[in-house]
Amino acid sequence: ENIRSSVQHYIKNNLIQDKDSNYEIGHLDQRLKLDKCDQPLEVFDAGNTRPIGHSSLGVRCRGSKMWKIHVPINIIRYTGVLVVKQNLPRGSILQASDVETRRLDISRLSNGYFTDKSEILGKLLKRSLRRGDILTNGMLDVRKLVKRGEIVTIIASSSTLAIRVKGRALMDGRKGDVIRVKNHSSKREIQAIVVATGTVKVSM
Repeated sequence: ENIRSSVQHYIKNNLIQDKDSNYEIGHLDQRLKLDKCDQPLEVFDAGNTRPIGHSSLGVRCRGSKMWKIHVPINIIRYTGVLVVKQNLPRGSILQASDVETRRLDISRLSNGYFTDKSEILGKLLKRSLRRGDILTNGMLDVRKLVKRGEIVTIIASSSTLAIRVKGRALMDGRKGDVIRVKNHSSKREIQAIVVATGTVKVSM
């Protein structure tokens, strides 16, 4: 009981930061035989102590009969996590109305999660999802704004001038990608940055 009390005090003062966090202290082996410590017990970071999830804390006695053990702990933290509101097929482009926030224990979410809708808006689902599924980065892809072979608008701009011409994309591209494009007017192949759906930009 003295060991559990010492660990509990350490957790509350060093690992639990707000009302959204909780903790569990694992059971000690009942066969464990320890001499009564004639000094206050010391709790310390066992080297694998984590601010969230399963790990352990060390407890030692520096009295006349010294000993040291490791106590399993679990730090639980709840936060609002994005989940899908209804079944969504593969290839769906995510909208704000497709997701809702659910309060979950993130210490169990080893595959990751999202908390902000702006991080997932406009992204493409790599696979079908069912209602209540937790969104993770591995499920999402950035939508291609330009597809190979399609006609695109090429914007050539400087500080004083902007010219728009048509061209053909020679590569797929997501926003920010540099792709090769063939200018219809000059028949030249150029490199341009994808800036919007069907639109690329070059500097003059």
